[in-house]
Amino acid sequence: MISVPLDQFDRVFGSLIELSSEALGATISSVSDEFFADAACLLRVPPAVSMKGQFGPKGALFDGWESRRHNPSHDWVIVQLGARGSIAGCDIDTGCFNGNESPESDVWGASVPAGESIAADSPLWVRLMPLAPLGPAQRHLFLFDKPSAPVTHLKLTMHPDGGIGRFRAYGKVLPTPSETDDAVDLAHVLSGATVTGESDQHFGRGGNLILPGRGKDMGDGWETKRSRGRLGSGKGDWVVIKLGEPGYLEWTNLDTLHFVGNFPESAELYGIVSTEDLPAQDAAWTKLLDRTKLGPHRSHYFQLLHPETAWTHVRLSIYPDGGVKRVRLFGRPASRFPSYSALTPLPSPEPTSASSSSTSAAPNGNLFSPSSALVPKVPAVPLTPDAFSAYGSVIQSYPDHRSARKDVVVKPVNFGTAFKFNHLAPVTFLPPPSDPNVKAEVNFCVFRCDQQNGVVGKNGKEQWEVKVLERHEFSSQAFVPMGGGGGRYLVLVAAPGADSKPDLSTLRAFIATNAQGISYHPNIWHHPIIALDATTDFACVVNETGVGAIDCEIVEFGKTVALVVEV
Repeated sequence: MISVPLDQFDRVFGSLIELSSEALGATISSVSDEFFADAACLLRVPPAVSMKGQFGPKGALFDGWESRRHNPSHDWVIVQLGARGSIAGCDIDTGCFNGNESPESDVWGASVPAGESIAADSPLWVRLMPLAPLGPAQRHLFLFDKPSAPVTHLKLTMHPDGGIGRFRAYGKVLPTPSETDDAVDLAHVLSGATVTGESDQHFGRGGNLILPGRGKDMGDGWETKRSRGRLGSGKGDWVVIKLGEPGYLEWTNLDTLHFVGNFPESAELYGIVSTEDLPAQDAAWTKLLDRTKLGPHRSHYFQLLHPETAWTHVRLSIYPDGGVKRVRLFGRPASRFPSYSALTPLPSPEPTSASSSSTSAAPNGNLFSPSSALVPKVPAVPLTPDAFSAYGSVIQSYPDHRSARKDVVVKPVNFGTAFKFNHLAPVTFLPPPSDPNVKAEVNFCVFRCDQQNGVVGKNGKEQWEVKVLERHEFSSQAFVPMGGGGGRYLVLVAAPGADSKPDLSTLRAFIATNAQGISYHPNIWHHPIIALDATTDFACVVNETGVGAIDCEIVEFGKTVALVVEV
């Protein structure tokens, strides 16, 4: 066992996981005595605070675990860890206990089958750290001689009695191998992921990004200090996540919850295959997400590039600085899927084109063709304004005004009985170069879209084939659900390629709620709206000239070119 100086904490423990934290789900299983102060305080995230001068029915109050005096043997507490793991060391912090601190402590570990408990005198306990002296009101960092065998529970002792403010056990999560074919969060701490490095963590540690849940405030996210002169310079901050295991990544959620005036202006994601814990910044990183603007206080869902590679690490780059709450990276472990060849895109078939003076309704029927298993699979992620911005606008209110985009002006109206969210989507018409004098008229119409749920796969998720796309080259087109029992709907978009036909590499799919409308930019290819939960009426706003060749172009591929998969 080695006693580690406090200034060496980041070097020794910085990339390890605090498996005993309540933030990870750790709990107190049993305790010999907690007469003066509850043992549950040991697992709290913030440091112990002074309660000097405060008294309760049993005496002075302390933020920590404190037992009665005069124990003839010793006191103990059993901690059920937030996850099964290997423990490399610990921090025993006597907090504000001075004169009543634990004089000596040791640490024991045990692996207990799920659903079972363990007694303090069980033969399963193995000593991980020998009895070590403790001082008053200070942290004690101990690095074990070697990482432990897998454990689920730890036993901390006090010889003979006294108080300890915090107990933090550091190690690596040893997750149970995934048995699902669904995408899993390979960047989650409980999947075995770790944060191995960051450029800055002045206000919040990078390791918070992979914690469970969405946290409680800015303090449990990653936040860098303010930069000066960086905006527009291309310089920013970064954090590297080592995935729980190599995997094919399909989509991400970058969550800025609670970061309202201090969220990053934009972000990028990069992947690499490396045997190093922290690959160099100038190594062969591959871009997984183009630089994309972020917004305040909300989740951002994006489809990722290069799902064909089993990445080991992902780097999040933010510009110019700011705070991010969580990073979720969903994909499938390479251990279960040795090859991603089934998802390799096929050469694009030659499309056939047709023109129409009105937009088409989605074709009924979702029967799979024999080739559908061999085409790209596009994850249908929740619709968010930032991910959709390259293709159009999202029309929605923001019940929490803090999460609205910076360009959305929110004003109270109607004598304070309503709020108005201004300029959510432009209504645009671009005169065609071939006929610049043609006149267009706004057509405010209604589409009644039949429910078209997809085929349910073996994993219970719905899937839809893509065989047709359309565009309005010179006009925006907006759809807003009108209620009446309607629910979610599927939005599928693609950018035009160099030949102006759909660029299938840019195909993106989104699941919208009945509280969201969408507006396509002019010249964006899209699939006809697919209502999912019920027949749904949509208000539609589009500019039309009455000339079919100008108003709408339809491409029918003649075969399945992609498969949209519910996430």
